[in-house]
Amino acid sequence: MRAYIESLEKLSRTQLMLLLARQHQAETEGLAVVGMSCRLPGGIDTPAELWAMVDEGRVLATEQAGVPADSLGRPRWNLAAPDIAPYAAALRQGGYLTDIDLFDAERFGMSEEEARCLDPQQRLLLTETSRALEDAGLTDPGGLRVGVFVSVTTPEYGLAGIRNGVTADRMSAPMATGTVVSGAAGRISVGLGLNGPALTVDTACSSTLVAVHLAGAALRRKECDVAIVGVSHLLLSPITTAVFAKAGMLSATGRCRPFTARADGYVRAEGSVVLVLKREQDARADEDTPYALIRSSAIHQHGRRSTMSVPSSAGQQRAIRDCLTAAGVDAAQVGYVEAHGSADKVADAVEIDAIATAYERNSTDGPPLYVGSGKANIGYLETASGAVGLVRAILALRHRTVPAQPDFTDPDPAVFGRPTSVTVPTKALPWPSEEHRLAGVNAFGFTGVNAHVLIEAAATARPGRPPGPLPGPTPSTGGHHWLDSYTWH
Repeated sequence: MRAYIESLEKLSRTQLMLLLARQHQAETEGLAVVGMSCRLPGGIDTPAELWAMVDEGRVLATEQAGVPADSLGRPRWNLAAPDIAPYAAALRQGGYLTDIDLFDAERFGMSEEEARCLDPQQRLLLTETSRALEDAGLTDPGGLRVGVFVSVTTPEYGLAGIRNGVTADRMSAPMATGTVVSGAAGRISVGLGLNGPALTVDTACSSTLVAVHLAGAALRRKECDVAIVGVSHLLLSPITTAVFAKAGMLSATGRCRPFTARADGYVRAEGSVVLVLKREQDARADEDTPYALIRSSAIHQHGRRSTMSVPSSAGQQRAIRDCLTAAGVDAAQVGYVEAHGSADKVADAVEIDAIATAYERNSTDGPPLYVGSGKANIGYLETASGAVGLVRAILALRHRTVPAQPDFTDPDPAVFGRPTSVTVPTKALPWPSEEHRLAGVNAFGFTGVNAHVLIEAAATARPGRPPGPLPGPTPSTGGHHWLDSYTWH
């Protein structure tokens, strides 16, 4: 430390100011989103297809989804089985993917046995990461330091084996490593030959935004040149849905209606989203055309609350304010917030209060702050929900459009009980400001970890990609990989 101080004393005032300016720039540099991929319910396999759904105001018919099938036409659960039949009504409602048994094992250097034992969430995440890297033009990232910051939900693949009774002759070594959560990040690094930091993040529904926060720190410290932020969330066990239904968390009507008087809980959904990030200066040097820029992020746990699962207005406010401070942005400049919006009446009221307060919209005199939630379009992806919100906000910025909130005809008085300038748009609107197009993305998990990300429209945005396949492996191709003992039949 003494040697460092002595070296600073030798600098002129101008040199010292330049040094501090460069340090500040490095610590606050924006992050360019240079690649994205997704696989979501309703046959949505690209961000362009997600935006088409949002822009058209379409809503997935989650209330009559039925049981999803694999590539062989087999239902994921046998609803007639005595131990599953009591939960049939709840299981028929959801936002599901089909053909999740398909996987191109050879592409990732994996044996057939290893692929069959591997958690389908990790298989899906591998596929989507490959597609996102190709979307970013990184077909051979082996020479770069690539950080991997990913999330998967609680592994449920092996639970059917416990239920069915896996005999010794059906056990294999890959069963031990194929479903551990900690293996998700390493699986990406090994499967794609990537070198750099790799970790799995789990803060429940705020996981993706927390992963963005960690990835941003690693990029700014130059621990990596490229960062992958991804998530995969599949609903494999009927027991989890049954428990959530019994706890009163799920919508009896099978629809997610955030901020409305009709909100009666949420409907579960599944999917995967991956983003590829670079430092803004590197993206400019590489002549990338980003989707958007991440200006800042913040996370905060407010431990002083009655129980762990109760959302905290104070905690969310702290995360939002820290985010604004880190970006050097005035609250009034932000025109839209993609909210968590879980369709839980208490949680929605707490969140809107936090957004109105932290963004200084506590009176009707302030500039409008539009708020929406994509859960009304496709359901609640739980661990992956923050990723869907982030992509939705990025696309809204790129298209210069504040998206309409579907099915918002009856604002909940308990949520909007005091005068603010927070508004839920019922029709698509042009972005309120062309000078600074800024949006916030909010998320919180049941454990109390609040996260907020502030994004800005890129100066030269990537041209719109029409709905259609992304480069890389097609999501629903490859061979059938599923252990027979891991079925709910």
